[in-house]
Amino acid sequence: MNNDLNENKSLSNTQKILTSLVAGGCAGAAAKTIIAPFDRAKINFQVRPDKFSYSICFKFIRDTYRNEGFIALYRGNSANLARVIPSTAIYFSAHEQWKRLLNTDKYEKTPGRRFISGSLAGLTSSTITYPLDLARARMAVTNKTVYSNIFTVFITILRTEGFFALYRGALSSVIGVLPYSGCVFFTYDSLQHIRFDYHPNRPLNRKEQMLFGAVAGLVGQTVSYPFDVVRRRLQTAAVVRPQDKSLGALVTAFKIIREEGIRSGLYKGVTMNWFKGPISVGVSFMTYHTVMTTNVSLLLTSLPIIVQEKILQSFSYTELSRLRSISKHFHRLCTEQLNRGYFQLEIIVHDLQKQIKTKLPRRESERHKHPLSTKFDIISSLDSRIQWLKLTFGSSIQNSLCCFYPGRLLDEIYSVLNHLKTQQSFTNPRTLLQETRDMSSMAIEHFREHIEPKLQQTRFASLTNLRNNLSTFSSNNTTTTTNSNTFVCHHYKRSTNVLLRRQISTLNNRIYKQNLIVKSQKYQMKHYKQLLYTRTKSLINHHRRLKYLEKKNQETEQLLLEIRKDNDTLLQRFDQFVQTYDDTSNRINAEKYNNELLPQINKNIKRRKID
Repeated sequence: MNNDLNENKSLSNTQKILTSLVAGGCAGAAAKTIIAPFDRAKINFQVRPDKFSYSICFKFIRDTYRNEGFIALYRGNSANLARVIPSTAIYFSAHEQWKRLLNTDKYEKTPGRRFISGSLAGLTSSTITYPLDLARARMAVTNKTVYSNIFTVFITILRTEGFFALYRGALSSVIGVLPYSGCVFFTYDSLQHIRFDYHPNRPLNRKEQMLFGAVAGLVGQTVSYPFDVVRRRLQTAAVVRPQDKSLGALVTAFKIIREEGIRSGLYKGVTMNWFKGPISVGVSFMTYHTVMTTNVSLLLTSLPIIVQEKILQSFSYTELSRLRSISKHFHRLCTEQLNRGYFQLEIIVHDLQKQIKTKLPRRESERHKHPLSTKFDIISSLDSRIQWLKLTFGSSIQNSLCCFYPGRLLDEIYSVLNHLKTQQSFTNPRTLLQETRDMSSMAIEHFREHIEPKLQQTRFASLTNLRNNLSTFSSNNTTTTTNSNTFVCHHYKRSTNVLLRRQISTLNNRIYKQNLIVKSQKYQMKHYKQLLYTRTKSLINHHRRLKYLEKKNQETEQLLLEIRKDNDTLLQRFDQFVQTYDDTSNRINAEKYNNELLPQINKNIKRRKID
């Protein structure tokens, strides 16, 4: 007898697997994110010989927050979530499948099978996700300089320790997870059965799920905690205790008992697990059953319109033109994307043509020699093609009779524009535009031959239907007033109501299409407003720059005038200095000449006297 009243029996087995995978992933992420800081403190005590106490534990959390910041408390949580999300997803999904295979509590109460199905679920999950658990433990006990992210952990281990080091301590993990997961699911299911024995018709509420999960987590953590300590020592031996790198699980366990004892060694930090374990398991079971009972199904059409448009923007225009045939909703969304892409393309090509034209010389003789002439010719031909397409499709798009359905042509033109951005020289531009010319000609011919006649027929048919409906509506009114036959009256009323509803629906569709056109025009107006704003802003900046340069020019002119004045004064002083220098030198030379001439005259006078 299956007492799990929360199980949704309308789902197939594949849907149950997928739903349980999603629910398990959500449960694991919610639980582990809440207790991540306490989990890091617990691992730090498990791998070191220091004695555990709550004061030291909270001091470690406080020091980590002060020295490294709040995010450091969640260091290793990315690796933990990368392990926990697939681990808990596989964990809960495997438990459901093992229960189904072992027929647990199907026809009668089977406590032994409860324990076995829980143990096998833990074994399945642990075997698949053990390398992620090892990476998370390495990141939790090291600084950021050793391992920057989870990928660095895997690369370093594979290079330095080998592939089998990723499963170091896996035996201890498997041995520890068997009693843990068995006790957790056994306790939870047993409490659930006891509760259903007293109240069989009332399902479990969230408080009861949280309470039963907390009790199950407390029992499971107490039973399996020594295996968890041994597993952490083996995982972190290479970075914390390199001398114990080659020890096995049993030798490590005996060494912990011998050096630290059972209570302070194998059960070191267990009180922290008693604090965070029940919270984690209780939140996991509550989240899992909440998601399972709500039967969440994500559909693209159930998402907001903005999200749907963002998703459709990742598709090419060729794919959008194909997706239009899925449903009316997709037709509306894809039509809007295709029309928007066409209008944006027209604006982009026109702006690019203007930009290149400003860089080209005005004379035709000089343009042909310019390196941008080939690019300008390509863009001009693209612009002419777009204008030709606008003449063909424009009126139909504006009247919302059809959309710009040739999405492959849009992709081709956008690829040509990307080619123009990446390359500067073009050997043969005709081959670049050949595909665009062929596709645009084919699109125009197809529209004129196949689409346009049908559009005209639909216009005339809608007008005739509207006239007929109005005439039948008036005739029906006269017949109902004159004729007392209720059957005929109801028949005409029913037919006219159906026709009027159809006409109203067509009018609503036209209004919707007109709204799309108004949206696209608003988008164009917004684009032109932004362009005008940027250009006015650039003009204002250029005007400010011109004023600044004029001011600088005036300042430099004044400075030049002052320099010229100073130069003139310096030249005058220099002339005065030269004149004084010449006078002084002449005077000195005269005095020198006189000083040399007087002794000779005296000598001559003396000689003459003697003679």
